[in-house]
Amino acid sequence: MADRTEFLESIRHRTRTGRYKPTRAPDVAWTSMGESRRDPPIEDPPARFLEELKAVGGHGQRVESQEEAREYVLSVAREKDAKLLVRWDVEELAELGVDGPLEEAGVEVAVWRDLEDFREVAARADIGLSTAEWAIAETGSLVLTSGPERGRTVTLLPPTYVAVIAAEKVLSTVPEAIEKYAGGALPANVCFHTGPSRSGDIEMSLVVGMHGPGDVHVILLG
Repeated sequence: MADRTEFLESIRHRTRTGRYKPTRAPDVAWTSMGESRRDPPIEDPPARFLEELKAVGGHGQRVESQEEAREYVLSVAREKDAKLLVRWDVEELAELGVDGPLEEAGVEVAVWRDLEDFREVAARADIGLSTAEWAIAETGSLVLTSGPERGRTVTLLPPTYVAVIAAEKVLSTVPEAIEKYAGGALPANVCFHTGPSRSGDIEMSLVVGMHGPGDVHVILLG
């Protein structure tokens, strides 16, 4: 009887608003219009983002220069003994200048525009590298949009995923991110990525990396 009582109390505890937090994220990320949030304003969104990213199993670092960001990518490649990195074909990553140093380190770099079979190359890659539209401090999430130079498979198929985003693009809350797309033409695809992929579909056993990268890194630049 004691075990049954403890089990039921555990359920009550986990479903009671404000009592159970699996991470340090707020209880409710979505707030209806007109309702005031219980949480105080986030004074340092980049710092909060890194904290929440760590809470969900991701890795992050704030750097001051492109040189530091480039070294972070190289360090991840060395740690993973990577042989192939696939990246988005965007100006920010071209300016990062990481292709040459990676190739000198023995890592082949595949740029999205040069790929004939996107999925096959991304599936073989050890690391996917992209930018992000926005980051969300309260949940440690990235907002990603896809397009001709921004293939979704780069962010989904490689086991390790690295995103580089300007620190000034870190928003405080989910509603702020939604507001960025209100009243205008939506991109063809908008995704919210929060840390490494997790799935508990099979026998309620949590598996990391089942439907996406199991190792996620975010570099906040600036």
